[in-house]
Amino acid sequence: MTWTAYRTVNRMLHMSKRMNEWRLLCNEMMSMKRVAVSFSVGVDSTVLLAAAADALPNDHIAVFADIALLSERQRKNSYDIAARLNANIVSIELSWDDMPFVRDNGADRCYHCKRAIYSAVERIASANGYDICVDGENLSDRPEERPGRRAAVEFGIRSPLKDLGIERDVVDKMLADLRLSVNIQKETCMATRLPQSVPFTEKDVRFVEECEDIIRSISGVRQIRMRLTDSRAQLLASPDETEMLVSNEEDISSALYKKGIRKICIDMNGYRG
Repeated sequence: MTWTAYRTVNRMLHMSKRMNEWRLLCNEMMSMKRVAVSFSVGVDSTVLLAAAADALPNDHIAVFADIALLSERQRKNSYDIAARLNANIVSIELSWDDMPFVRDNGADRCYHCKRAIYSAVERIASANGYDICVDGENLSDRPEERPGRRAAVEFGIRSPLKDLGIERDVVDKMLADLRLSVNIQKETCMATRLPQSVPFTEKDVRFVEECEDIIRSISGVRQIRMRLTDSRAQLLASPDETEMLVSNEEDISSALYKKGIRKICIDMNGYRG
């Protein structure tokens, strides 16, 4: 067998395995009869929602918790993605008062945030006649890196991707197969850009969002994290886009200096999520 033929066969085997996992995921959704998806607009929950919409076109609902720690890009994407998946979506806005202790920015910030989100998801699901709520945790997610997982357990949120043994790389490929023509990035909440244990305000969150939009407009990167400490910023793009930051470093530095950021540092390892 030639190398080209080998690569073709190998690719087909991987595609066959992925299609089988997709069928398993859709079957799992179908077995739930009616399901509410905690939709975060991330890669995992998008794939999960796609399966729910495919398997249960009239018996699913995506619950999008609109919290202040999201960017405007994520809010817009929530409806764009749902429309492309023919998914039913309900948005519920949560204020800072709905998320006590989150702005304290302690080590348990994610737990309190997720608790508020899952409480809202459960409330909307129950009001619409859905008994089962699911989230997008996959097998590759490590409990020690996801402190909000405790809240999911407390609310009885199920994780079909993890239960079926589906790992992150497979989820990424499933998303690519969907060809949604929506720029879905591995997003994290805006609080991850701010120093832990230092309380923050709404103004701090919006400042970081504005700066990241400036970096995108100058460099053309799709994915960016600006981790802020005092007047210094560490910039992380995806590994394949890091060079775009480097080639535009001078212009980025100049633009952010006008915003009060005196020094930037580009992480050459890139953001991997």
